[in-house]
Amino acid sequence: MFADRTAPGADVQSLWRSGRSARCEAKACQTGKISTAEAAAQSHIARDAAVQTEQNNGAVQDFQQEVQVDYAGLLSFLQRVEDAVVKELNKNWKSHAFDGFEVNWTDQDETVLCLHSLSYPEAQDQNLQVTSVSWNATGAVIACSYGRLDDGDWSTEKSYVCTWNLDRRALNPQHPDLVVDVPSSVMCLAFHPSQPSLIAGGLFSGELVVWDTSRTEDPVIWRTGMTDDTHTDPVYQVKWLPDTKHRNHARLLSVATDGKILVWREEQDGRLVLAEGFAIVAQQIPRSTRLKKVS
Repeated sequence: MFADRTAPGADVQSLWRSGRSARCEAKACQTGKISTAEAAAQSHIARDAAVQTEQNNGAVQDFQQEVQVDYAGLLSFLQRVEDAVVKELNKNWKSHAFDGFEVNWTDQDETVLCLHSLSYPEAQDQNLQVTSVSWNATGAVIACSYGRLDDGDWSTEKSYVCTWNLDRRALNPQHPDLVVDVPSSVMCLAFHPSQPSLIAGGLFSGELVVWDTSRTEDPVIWRTGMTDDTHTDPVYQVKWLPDTKHRNHARLLSVATDGKILVWREEQDGRLVLAEGFAIVAQQIPRSTRLKKVS
């Protein structure tokens, strides 16, 4: 009534490899034929010597006699640039830019000195840590984000983004020039490469926010919001990428622990829209580069 029977196996063809191979194109990258020729570069007189050949004084004199200088052209050039050179020399002679400057011809002291110790007392009172630091394009403004890197409820505890202008005469290291309250912990910062007032930040909630430090009332100009396209894990790296189509624009790249690498573009309504997305899974990582899990 019952008997053993082996059913045939089911075979599912891989569409991923066929689709991938369909997109491959074979192109040649061969330069044109290069013509070559052989020529001799040997003098007709040979002489054996230990380490140095004898100097031919006649040849040196002939070489010096062949050098010709265009004195007329040199004189014409000096006459053309004389007024401009004299004007710049007079300007430098009257300048006081280097008054009191003494040239130090000795070895420079390699001692590192602490110029400023920047801090935000309110963030220190909440025991928040510095999560990221970024310099703007001019090199004068430094931004610092406060959040949590230790145990704590990162998702509900607010954090701060502070900026200091180090070129300001009345600099107060404990009083930032701008303080932005953020409802979620800021994990990373990145100033715009060409616009000194724009700074992007990645939040613990997975959002991306772009602030304009020149706007003190409402500095937020772009944000991703919480959508299906955003990260589901904290964003630990954010970077500006130049846009190949528009020179004056730059796209935003974000990386999170959810394995996603997302590229965002700005929209007119203040939203960051997903332009490209990449996901990294464990099967795509070479075994030689995989990290061992640490308990």
